[in-house]
Amino acid sequence: MAIVHADTAIEGYRELELRLRDFLRAVPFEPPHQRVYSPVLASLLLDCCSLVESVLKSTMDNARYNGIPNIVQHRTRRYATTAPFLNINDLRATFRPDQFYAKRVWLLSRGDPSMPWHTWRFANGNPQWWTAYNRVKHARFDNADRAKLGIVVHAMKALFLTLVQSLEFRARLVERGVIRSRGLSVAQLIAIAADWEPLPTQNVVVAVSDLFGYKFLSQGSPAQATDTSDFL
Repeated sequence: MAIVHADTAIEGYRELELRLRDFLRAVPFEPPHQRVYSPVLASLLLDCCSLVESVLKSTMDNARYNGIPNIVQHRTRRYATTAPFLNINDLRATFRPDQFYAKRVWLLSRGDPSMPWHTWRFANGNPQWWTAYNRVKHARFDNADRAKLGIVVHAMKALFLTLVQSLEFRARLVERGVIRSRGLSVAQLIAIAADWEPLPTQNVVVAVSDLFGYKFLSQGSPAQATDTSDFL
């Protein structure tokens, strides 16, 4: 993937994260607030999930997925001008073997981990935030209350995980300081991050943004983060 595509995705993510961070300053992410909804959150949900879809569509071209059953069909549907079009079921069929569903993303300000793709552990499961996205997209006024704060935070966690899991984005994410590891140079980390997990290093490797954190599994650190200390 061209660097410009990676930069477009990363900058798009950061713009969305800034909007969410501004909202969280007024409405902290606490249990009583997770059912709050607003037009601001509806816009965030639509833009976030659209970017999730775009990143996954691009990532499908990686050779890692050449052996997925019906991959040619899934890839072709991205560019179809008539039905059938690419949908979430095509994406799940392609990426479910990557086990996104078992990976935790942390909301660092609250020390709060969750698995935003967890329902993909089922062969026919799709995330609640994706269902909310489709409801809002197709009937924004009638379904405004679907864009709740809890839903949007999970969608943003899913976007963050999608970005850092994409092998197409890894090198650029290292260069831009999102993926990092103490004691490793940028060149060393780019070479290591080109592999799938567990990464071939004894070091702890993390991805960190203003709001979120993800710990990669590595040969020397084969467990997920248990608190936020790995991200400090």
